[in-house]
Amino acid sequence: MKYFIVVFVTAILVFLGATIYYKGLPNFSAPTGVSVTTQEAMPTPTSAPSPSPIDETTAIVNAVKAALVAEHGQDAASLNVTVSKIEGDYAKGSASAQAGGGMWFAAKVNGIWKLVWDGNGQINCSDIAPYPAFPTDMIPECWDTTTNKVITR
Repeated sequence: MKYFIVVFVTAILVFLGATIYYKGLPNFSAPTGVSVTTQEAMPTPTSAPSPSPIDETTAIVNAVKAALVAEHGQDAASLNVTVSKIEGDYAKGSASAQAGGGMWFAAKVNGIWKLVWDGNGQINCSDIAPYPAFPTDMIPECWDTTTNKVITR
């Protein structure tokens, strides 16, 4: 019975470690207070509301998934594509499946999201050269294939 408990606890720890490694720690936002006030009804606006961040995130996910399918084949349609950061016309995230995954970067060009780079490992400077304004906090360095050196952006 003692060995069963040791094996059971070890299995749980391995499962939790693998989950945290592949999925990351949950990101809970701090609770905020709510205040209630009463006021007269406001007239309904006549113009259409501006798109919400959820709509932009959905647009990015759809564009990246379509580009991944076009680049890597129909198997990429089953990837779980997530957005981790949007900064103006630039975004980054990950695409994962049961067996692993990779990261991606996208840029909004003429109002349409375009996949700039996807994969694992070092990003070639030539891949991001057409996007010189890509935030350096998203891509701080790249690999220069002509000099075979890492370039800090």
